[in-house]
Order: sequence, then structure tokens, then C-alpha cells
Amino acid sequence: MATVKLCSSNELTKSEALKQIVRDGSVELLVKDCLGNCGQCYLERFVKVDQRIIVLNEEEELLDQLRKAAAAPAPTAD
Repeated sequence: MATVKLCSSNELTKSEALKQIVRDGSVELLVKDCLGNCGQCYLERFVKVDQRIIVLNEEEELLDQLRKAAAAPAPTAD
């Protein structure tokens, strides 16, 4: 299962698409005060999935991108 992280100030926290993929059970959602990508959340909509940043141009992309990320093998720690 992929872990999706986003800032609490990110407008995607209200996204119906994000709520749907969480209900599907294919991702775990963690909302943090800050992800350390200072300013990026003001410039573009993004989520962090298993330490990879996914930038979204439109909300419709969200389900597709998150499903792809959830299906990809999780990165291994060396």
C-alpha cells in the first residue's frame, strides 16, 4: 500500500478524488502541517507518495496518478 502525504494547507485535502482512492483502500493518507517543500504547495498542487513528489495539473489526474503510484513497487531502503 502506498502512503500519500500532503500539507494540511493543500487544497487537495478537500478533493473528492482523493477521498475516493482512500476509501478504495489502495493508499494510506497522512496529512501533515508541512512536508518541507517550502512554497511548492502555494505554487502547484502536489502530493508525496512514498517519497516521490507527484504534481497534479488537474484534479481528474489525481486518481490515475495515485493508482499508478500505488501499483508501483515500494522503494527499498539500502
